[in-house]
Amino acid sequence: MKVLVVNPPAFNKKDFIREGRCMQTKSSWAALWMPLSLCYIAAVLRKDGHEIKLVDCIAEKIENNGLLEIFKNFKPALVVLNTAIPSIAGDMNTALALKNSDPGIKITIVGMFPTILEGECLKQFKQVDYAIMDEPEWAVAHLINAINEKNSPEHIKGLIFRKDDEIIVNERQNLSENNIDDLPFPARDLLNNNAYILPTNGKKFTLLSVGRGCSGNCIFCIANVYYGRSFRKRSAENVISEIEECVNKYDIQNFLFWGESFTTDSKYGEKICDEIISRNIKIAWSTTSRVDTLNQNLLEKMKKAGCILLGLGIESYDQGVLNIARKGITVEQIDRAVSMVRKAGINSMGHFVFGLPGDTKETAFKSINFACNSVDFAQFYCAIPYPKTELEIIAKEQKWIYDYNYSQFDLTTSVMRNEALSAKEIKKIRDFAYRKFYFRPKMLIKTLREVRSLKSFFSILNFISWIKPRNH
Repeated sequence: MKVLVVNPPAFNKKDFIREGRCMQTKSSWAALWMPLSLCYIAAVLRKDGHEIKLVDCIAEKIENNGLLEIFKNFKPALVVLNTAIPSIAGDMNTALALKNSDPGIKITIVGMFPTILEGECLKQFKQVDYAIMDEPEWAVAHLINAINEKNSPEHIKGLIFRKDDEIIVNERQNLSENNIDDLPFPARDLLNNNAYILPTNGKKFTLLSVGRGCSGNCIFCIANVYYGRSFRKRSAENVISEIEECVNKYDIQNFLFWGESFTTDSKYGEKICDEIISRNIKIAWSTTSRVDTLNQNLLEKMKKAGCILLGLGIESYDQGVLNIARKGITVEQIDRAVSMVRKAGINSMGHFVFGLPGDTKETAFKSINFACNSVDFAQFYCAIPYPKTELEIIAKEQKWIYDYNYSQFDLTTSVMRNEALSAKEIKKIRDFAYRKFYFRPKMLIKTLREVRSLKSFFSILNFISWIKPRNH
């Protein structure tokens, strides 16, 4: 079967990152991510003998008209379309354009939108024929086999589909049955890898999955909705083999190790680092961690293996806010983690969320001051009441949500208030945090030192323009 796998175009001049729980505009990271899930889907389907075309419209600056030309020339039997909650209006606009071009085309959507909305996504959008809940690779492969063999898809776990005038929501996947070591490496050869570059040095980089799932109980997070509550690790050998393929085949030496927490199992992290060191693989990489899973020995090995940046899920520097959010960490653990990362010689990236229950101007500024005095880099977000989270339940009960327009469910925008702060105040605090952190002379000098090209310089200017004061 011919299958067109698509990361939809920008919408309203916004480039989106759509990768599992990460759903936000590109500007908030100033770097474009390769669509890892779509590359896995393409690799699985190609392994099954299907003819695949993968199009990342964001990376290639392709709009709907350009995509329709590709669609007409390729003549697929099925389209797999990536989606995210804040980009859903544009995503579905693309789906409609494809359906109008060929009413017989079957359109399947993947991503967090169908995972959370389930059958509601097909009710809202008649142009969609199938939707996949949870991780998509196995379910998409089973669906195509069922279509080819003209079998009913009712047995496919994780699938939503239309049967006459009825929308059928099948049983969810048992993610523990999906062995991620069985997946072929992502089909990076179907992408323009030169489109994914680091903003400061202009070098190619790629996402590389080390594991899936999160056992955390944070009231605001949707990570475990997509990949499950248990952390399923790839084997260290499998990870290392993919790294070597990226280095040798694609000339990529920069990586974001993608997973909820690289340090969840310290022995596992150490094994990957030991292999990188023993094989003398020269790479630079970043990853993320909870603050309560670090130890100095692992951090020293990470540094030696090429880790240059470690993202820390801090969220707030106030214990009361952390407790209400069920983060499961203490401010003492935050202090200790930042200190250990600094001692290991790795840059730290603190992640903070404003507007959670219990957050006030006082607690928010406590977090901002901590960030300015403790971490090397920072990301600041607005709390989003995503569907099916406990935060949404609380926000609905308290009538905090003022905008149910999914296009506003972006981490850069506030759609809800809390007990002490209006949505407008939360957004102002978040914008102020960026300016306070990055407009310090220390940070401006540090950032400019990282610039390696004129293109990188303009990327920095774009980022500065993005965080400048706005009218509210």
